[in-house]
Amino acid sequence: MSKFRSKVDTKSTGTKKVASELPVASVTDRIRHDVENFISLKAEIKSMQATQKEMEERIRDCVRKQYIDLGFSGEFTKSIYVPGISENTKLTFVQSDRFSVPQDEETISEIKKVTGNKFNTFFKTEETIVIKSDVLKDEKKLDKIATACEKAGLDVGEIFEQSEKIVAQKNLDQKQFQLTRKKFDTFSTLVRQSSAALK
Repeated sequence: MSKFRSKVDTKSTGTKKVASELPVASVTDRIRHDVENFISLKAEIKSMQATQKEMEERIRDCVRKQYIDLGFSGEFTKSIYVPGISENTKLTFVQSDRFSVPQDEETISEIKKVTGNKFNTFFKTEETIVIKSDVLKDEKKLDKIATACEKAGLDVGEIFEQSEKIVAQKNLDQKQFQLTRKKFDTFSTLVRQSSAALK
């Protein structure tokens, strides 16, 4: 067994002490009160974060509908002010130009049907090169790669394989409104746009 594995195994199989076996700190009354308040605040913060998340989702859902309407009416914008009750309170809904594009052939085919001749305007293909998994398992080859491929005399074709990935073109956030409403609805379920930020 290697030194690395023995250290990992020792640490991972160690038994965890239960709270009753741990040493107890000697603290002042002020620290005891701080502990009480800390635990209470932690619970309050968790509850407030859950409430904030619910509000954020309601606000985002409401404004996103208007963002879509503006896009289809030719008044595309990335940001929308969201007023509060008083004049001084407002948020800014900011929709980014970031999309998650599924890579499976079936979904890509569906996206092509929905976007039609706009597919190449909406998306581009990026090539990537990755090290084959069997090379990653070969320590000697990895050492040679680390030293330098050319000096080791390795054929790059034996080490790397090429793949392609479909990615969103710049300004897809605006271009998506070139689709019909019906196609947009389908498109939105296939290609996920990142959630808007509320600032």
